[in-house]
Amino acid sequence: MQISQDTHSATRQSDANGYTKINTAMLLAFINRLLGATRGIDNELNIEVSKLKATLERSASDDELITQIKQVERQVMLQPNVLSDTLKIADSAVSQAATSLINLLQHDPKLTAELQLVLAEPKATAVAVLQTKVQSLFCIYHSAIKNLKETNNDNNISATVHKKICDDLQRLINELDFAGGFGSNLKKIRQRLLEGISGHELVNICLQIINNIIEGAREERMASKTFLHTIVEELNNISYKFDNSLIDSNNINKKQISLLENLKERIDILELDISTSENLEETKLHVQHGLEIISSSIQQQQQLLQEKLLLEQQIQAVQSQLEQLKKETLLHTQRLEAQQHKLYLDSLTQVYNRTALDERFKLEFKRWQRYQTNTTIAMIDIDHFKNINDSFGHIAGDKALKIVARALQKSIKSSDFIARFGGEEFVLLLADLAPSEIQVVLDKLRNTIKSIPFRFKGKQISITISIGVTQFSPDDNEIVDPFERADQALYEAKSSGRDKVIIRI
Repeated sequence: MQISQDTHSATRQSDANGYTKINTAMLLAFINRLLGATRGIDNELNIEVSKLKATLERSASDDELITQIKQVERQVMLQPNVLSDTLKIADSAVSQAATSLINLLQHDPKLTAELQLVLAEPKATAVAVLQTKVQSLFCIYHSAIKNLKETNNDNNISATVHKKICDDLQRLINELDFAGGFGSNLKKIRQRLLEGISGHELVNICLQIINNIIEGAREERMASKTFLHTIVEELNNISYKFDNSLIDSNNINKKQISLLENLKERIDILELDISTSENLEETKLHVQHGLEIISSSIQQQQQLLQEKLLLEQQIQAVQSQLEQLKKETLLHTQRLEAQQHKLYLDSLTQVYNRTALDERFKLEFKRWQRYQTNTTIAMIDIDHFKNINDSFGHIAGDKALKIVARALQKSIKSSDFIARFGGEEFVLLLADLAPSEIQVVLDKLRNTIKSIPFRFKGKQISITISIGVTQFSPDDNEIVDPFERADQALYEAKSSGRDKVIIRI
């Protein structure tokens, strides 16, 4: 390979001013290799590297080149956070997909066990680990499709399992809060689930939900990343303006001090000339010359005053920019807080969802273990809810859920907790309720729901609830123990005629 004399020369050459210049050919070769290495990793990094290449090719000034290098350096420094966020979101999407598949494959112990192993794996901290998890998930999905085809084309899932899967998928959608098209898609899918789907549609529905979750999470991440990038750029710009303002202010102050010193010196000289002069004409000339110098100094002072006023205006503009940035940041923070709050709310009933219940239940169990306070767990099920859906439609069912949730919420104290557990079930956590008070309090709650005048399209609909109740007990070794006891009590209430309260302590 023939190398030109210029390329073969030293990579750094000093010009007459002593500045070091980097060999352009070597830099361009390095940037081309960098572009090849970063392609497909981060589009913003590729854009900045391409800009650097273009800046170098058109022989831009050193200052412009250094500025572009700093832009690339900033993007490179962001890469660990970008990769970490991407891995976190993708790993969460894999876990959600695995959980949804577990709900679908309860009839297949082998594939369920494989999915449990995927869920048990540590969070992905490297792309290779994430690829392995995704590959495992795809293999399990492939096996599930293959098994489904090998059995028959009919729906082999029982009606109970089918209903549970649909309820779980609705709950998953309720807990998501994506804006834009992906949020609309998920709401349409939820409406399809409410209207009822056949067994062979379940897999397709699950895939649609998974795709919308992944794309929605990616869109949210990109929006946050863009906003943060804008904030960083604005802050850098403001910092640059402040630095320049400080330099300008210091220069103006130095000029003013110098002018005042010169003016004082000229006045002293003028006084000396006047006091020592014996010729009137000579004195006039000295005075005239001194006044001209003083007049020039005053003009320079006025010029400096104008510069100072302009500098103050620039500082005010920067302050306004900071205030605007502060407002935008506050709005973004409030939006994130609202999204966080929505993640714990059931979108239909506007009470807490199952995710919030899980966290609150753990907290109450730990509090009971420490202080041994009376904490009551009440599981509530709307009686014959399927009949309401079948007779009046899912809109009537949704309305019934909203009414019951609102009535329950109004009937409990501010220190109590209510959540929609799924489908037509709710869970109450009641604080400081003595065992002797449980029956009276919950019977009153049951009669409150029973007395609600619920009408739909001119027809009266009767709503009753069954309640299974327990409290934390010294025999409870695990958090699941009291929950299962309340669930068993609810089963007894439903199987023994409904519209009643069964207590198991």
